[in-house]
Amino acid sequence: GRAQVNEDRTVRVGSPVEGRVTRVLATVGDRVRAGQPLVTIHSHELVAARSDYEKARAAVARAEKARAYAAAELERANRLLEAKAISRREHLRAAADLTAAEAELEQARAELRRAEEFLHHLGAWPEMGDEVIIRAPIAGVVLERRVTVGTVVTPSTDLMTIADLSTLWVIAQVPEPQAARIRPGQPVSITVAAFADQRFAGRVTYIGESLDPQTRTVQVRCLVQNRHERLRPEMYATITITLGETPPQVAIPREAVQEIGGEFVVFVERAPGRFEKRSVQLGLSALTPEGEWVEVMAGLREGERIVARGSFLLKSELLKGAIQE
Repeated sequence: GRAQVNEDRTVRVGSPVEGRVTRVLATVGDRVRAGQPLVTIHSHELVAARSDYEKARAAVARAEKARAYAAAELERANRLLEAKAISRREHLRAAADLTAAEAELEQARAELRRAEEFLHHLGAWPEMGDEVIIRAPIAGVVLERRVTVGTVVTPSTDLMTIADLSTLWVIAQVPEPQAARIRPGQPVSITVAAFADQRFAGRVTYIGESLDPQTRTVQVRCLVQNRHERLRPEMYATITITLGETPPQVAIPREAVQEIGGEFVVFVERAPGRFEKRSVQLGLSALTPEGEWVEVMAGLREGERIVARGSFLLKSELLKGAIQE
């Protein structure tokens, strides 16, 4: 199989506005922390949003003054009513004016909050300048950078790709006979050519729903710990999946197996000097000090004698006889 980025810990950084890139503060290979500035963008949308924010602030200031004036008028009306210097209707009018002023103040404050939230959505704050700052949403490594200074971007533009490489996905291509014995959560051990003496631990997280028609394998995804980040995406890997204890099976040397007409066969001795071609279904294989051995799921019984080292010779003789016929 091969190593890939963990897509659950990978983000494509985009722009919330249309504008022109003014600075690029990180590039491929840089390690960034969450919240670190990556790109700054000059945007007319931000200029308009900041103008709306300033108008909303002014509206709140006016509404606060109007509310303060209405409150003072109501207090004055209360004193005059006690002195019977004004009518009850005039007092009620002063109370209604205060209620209306308070409602207008709440509406103005709501508009101010909306304008400020929109600035935050654009990656800007009221006290900042007229540039949108795009920040890293997660800590990780910049794997891809797609903009330079002067690039015109829109909300659909990808600016950078950032990945947390502390874990990786390793995609295993599992042969069909073994795929049915794999379950999510089973432990795996990963080795790569660059660090042949080191094993990386992981576990099975996903088993593919379909079979590759070309290779007759099932895709199995493993989550692998990569704390020192020695593993890199796109490395080829050997994946050992622990299936637990299994019942004993018939096993034969790999050299005893030949392929004829698209099927695996072995030659079984029926009598001295007489051999029968037998189709077999193969399973797991393993390297031992005596060489490579392969499991036989069907086609052979324990104790039958087979041809090992000379099997290719018999295959050649068989094919030669078929051609002559």
